[in-house]
Amino acid sequence: MAAQRKTAKAAGTTTAAKTTKTAEKKVELKKAEAKAEEVKAEAAAPVEEAPKKETKPAVKKPAAKTAKEPAAKVVFQFAGKEIVAKEVLAAAEKAYAEAHKDTEIKTIELYIVAEENAAYYVVNGEADPEFKVML
Repeated sequence: MAAQRKTAKAAGTTTAAKTTKTAEKKVELKKAEAKAEEVKAEAAAPVEEAPKKETKPAVKKPAAKTAKEPAAKVVFQFAGKEIVAKEVLAAAEKAYAEAHKDTEIKTIELYIVAEENAAYYVVNGEADPEFKVML
């Protein structure tokens, strides 16, 4: 019987040790589960962003109104004739372009001399007595 008691005691010690180890494993398991829950909670939590600067809504500027030139017509009347200024200007540009094919007209000035029945023009600041259009 004494041998049985020693065996029972040894078995009880072993059982107690097993129970303690099982309890420790359960505690560790619970700690691991709690840690996993914390990690999940942190991952699910929204990330705080840096404070954004307040931006004002863009103010639309009204479109720049393009000034339309009024319909204008300049007419010279003399000696029973009517001369339209735009037509004389177009004729002066054409005459200069035909005589000077390699030169671009950047500026043109037109002088109508009614007594001579002619219009003289100055192109790019260059004048010549031949730069004239008969009216």
